[in-house]
Amino acid sequence: MLADWFRGPHPRFGTTHRIINMVVVLQILTIILSRGDVYLLGEAYAFGVIWSFTFNGLAMLVLRYKYKGERGWKVPPNIRIGNTEIPIGLAAVFLVLLSTALVNLFTKSIATVAGVSFAGVFFLIFSVSERVNRKKHALAEQQMKEHFQLLQSDTVERKELGIRPGNVLVTVRDYNTLSHLKWALERIDTKEQDIVVMSARVTQFGSAAYDLSTEQIFSDYEQTLFTRAVSVAENFGKHISLLVVPAGDVWSAIVQTALNLESSAVVTGLSSKMTAQEQAFQLGRTWEVTPEPKRQFLLQVVYPDMKVDTFHIGPHSPSLKTEDVHLVHRLWLNITREPGLGNVHHHDILTEALTRFAREYAGRDREDILRDLRKTAGSTITTRSIETQPLGRPREEQPPPKAGKGSKDGPPSPPVVTP
Repeated sequence: MLADWFRGPHPRFGTTHRIINMVVVLQILTIILSRGDVYLLGEAYAFGVIWSFTFNGLAMLVLRYKYKGERGWKVPPNIRIGNTEIPIGLAAVFLVLLSTALVNLFTKSIATVAGVSFAGVFFLIFSVSERVNRKKHALAEQQMKEHFQLLQSDTVERKELGIRPGNVLVTVRDYNTLSHLKWALERIDTKEQDIVVMSARVTQFGSAAYDLSTEQIFSDYEQTLFTRAVSVAENFGKHISLLVVPAGDVWSAIVQTALNLESSAVVTGLSSKMTAQEQAFQLGRTWEVTPEPKRQFLLQVVYPDMKVDTFHIGPHSPSLKTEDVHLVHRLWLNITREPGLGNVHHHDILTEALTRFAREYAGRDREDILRDLRKTAGSTITTRSIETQPLGRPREEQPPPKAGKGSKDGPPSPPVVTP
């Protein structure tokens, strides 16, 4: 309902900075007007809290009759008379909250006046903004339908979306930082390999229990974000597929979408809050707890200067140092000189070494092994993903992997909107 000026994202951080600043100003103004009287502030706070609880209770009571979907749990007790269910427990909770709020209303006069005035001012702001934006939103919705064809689905299905296996999933969040999308478009031939641009929409309750409308999922921000993405792709003369996935957790949404689409790689930009290694760790940890069937893929984190860190998500062959390779080769040369061991291969030596290591780690030598590993880890600078050492920093021009043979669809994912 609020006007665009209130909801406008910060050009650098993408936050609704004007609303945040307005809240800060109101908080400071409240302290000044109350002269720091803790008791007065406590009464005002109690007024706001108890009436918020009261209206929440009333909303739940109304939704008990209006919401027809399945519920995982209901406040007991409930009595059914014919086809009508009487929510005694929920009604009792609401009545207790209402009675407490009414007592507060008539006993705390200053807090009541301040609270009602505050609520009235904001109700006026919302009402005026809604009236001003009504025609604008209707026009924007019509333009959105003309610009994007919205297809809503309960799950991400590769075949339904017309995506080929081995595609590259590019995650986007801020329309001001799309350099990683440009990096992918420069290196991928979309005639041979599809590019899917995905935005994960974090929802408060998740989509398992509540159905989200198309307008809730594909908001003005997503429209602007995908318009910028399409513009970037058009500059390269290439086609991209767009996807909005609402979820309670961004990492789960990325992993499940990559598995369902049979993606060979996930390309993302460098987070402003996490290092590339931390991003890979979070994504890898989510992959580990995802149920089977699941397949491995690459994570490529693109820096603003177009340098790239590549990580394997899932089990993979570790990257060996040159001295490790030489050590295995020397062992192979010595062992093959022993009688009856002329047919031993390098992988036989590695298998025997890992088997013995696992046996000793599970036995009495566990603490000795951990102590030696801590010394080794402390003397070298390493990067890691969740399961083992990644590729590290590759060449800048290393492209995402080519499309290959896919596997079965992964676990179900939340409802999606495909523009």
